[in-house]
Amino acid sequence: MEGEMVPEARRAASKATRIALGVFVSGTVALGAVLFLVSQGLIKFHPKQQYCLTSECIEAAAAILSKINQSVDPCENFYRFACDGWIYNHPIPEDMSNYGVYPWLRHNVDLKLKALLERPISKRRDSEAVQKAKILYASCMNENKIEKADVKPLLSILRHSPFRWPVLESNIGPEGQWSERRFSLVQALATLRGQYSNSVFIRLYVAADDKISNRYILKLDQASLSLASREDYLENTTEAKAYRDAFLQFMVDTAVLLGANASRAESDMKSVLKLEVKIAEIMIPYENRTSEVMYNKMNISELSAMIPQFDWLGYIKKVIDTRLYPELKDIGPSENVIVRVPQYFKDLFRILENERKKTLANYLVWRMVYSRLFNLSRRFQYRWLEFSRVIHGTTTLLPQWDKCVDLVESALPYVVGKMFVHAHFQEDKKEMMEELTEGIRWAFIDMLEKENDWMDAETKRK
Repeated sequence: MEGEMVPEARRAASKATRIALGVFVSGTVALGAVLFLVSQGLIKFHPKQQYCLTSECIEAAAAILSKINQSVDPCENFYRFACDGWIYNHPIPEDMSNYGVYPWLRHNVDLKLKALLERPISKRRDSEAVQKAKILYASCMNENKIEKADVKPLLSILRHSPFRWPVLESNIGPEGQWSERRFSLVQALATLRGQYSNSVFIRLYVAADDKISNRYILKLDQASLSLASREDYLENTTEAKAYRDAFLQFMVDTAVLLGANASRAESDMKSVLKLEVKIAEIMIPYENRTSEVMYNKMNISELSAMIPQFDWLGYIKKVIDTRLYPELKDIGPSENVIVRVPQYFKDLFRILENERKKTLANYLVWRMVYSRLFNLSRRFQYRWLEFSRVIHGTTTLLPQWDKCVDLVESALPYVVGKMFVHAHFQEDKKEMMEELTEGIRWAFIDMLEKENDWMDAETKRK
């Protein structure tokens, strides 16, 4: 009858259903087994991959591979895995105490600058500033002239106030005789900072206001010492004592090379070292230099009232070259400054008040001499190398070209920067870096808005 299924047809349909169900179950089991094996890493799929084969990608990949050690399991020793290749291929140079990626990059940049500075001067192509940079580099590279001049350039400075050096007495002529009556601490410090870029006792500079970042302000901070770390002056370890002994002998020998009597030099330089130890004792250690503690805004009048032993306004005015910055000639007591270490300055001038003027003058001139030793002949540089061997472990002098590139970079940074950019900068890389920077900026903003729960809304908007 119509609508009824005959037994044969019913049996056929039932069989087909069982077959389909069996196939489905078998497939499900097989798929589950495959997924399990994949999850256990027993089966691996290798889909078609896209590789970057441009020269830049190949170079970057080779650079990464050269730095790692693939024979080391990163789960066992990640440092060796990541760094062994670099360490093996880049031993510490003999003229350096440490080495890493940044010094390596710096060296490669300096090599490029060397090539640029050694190009012949072209009055048609080179600007006046570039010509001066090349002349400065060439004069620094003239080692024969430097050896012939020997100590004369430095002695000409030491014969004039405020850099007459007491330890030399009259050994370089009567015009080099130091006079206590004529000694001015303010003038000496200002000349060191303004004309020779030596910050001694006081570090004066201009930077953005920490709390109003679109405004610039004068800042006063503690200056550095002759040795790298204040701990070198304060610790009684064998190493620290060796540093101080080597430093004292270095000062004595330098003074003798410049004409001082040996016994007088030893006596005077011992006093200099004692003074620097006192300064190290009052310096604010790094761990205590927090942003809040170091933000002490006041005007110069208030600073002078807090520390009246020093002519702060006179010092600042002497440091600033109003010929270059005529708009700053009207700086007065109402000018705001940020005093980063008030307690240091209070302690400093308490020490200086009780110190002999001769010791102060010896110390200040020593700091100037110390910063100029690399400009002198080889006999001074080899004496420095003996000292550096104890302090840094270096065994050879920096190549002359490297030293001269550093000199030009420090004297004319914007000129050298422009030369480098003009020769090596690629415009498409600028766009790439701007895009990268913008991405980082927006990621930071997104993080501030979504993940930061301790900053208030007003600060986030700023």
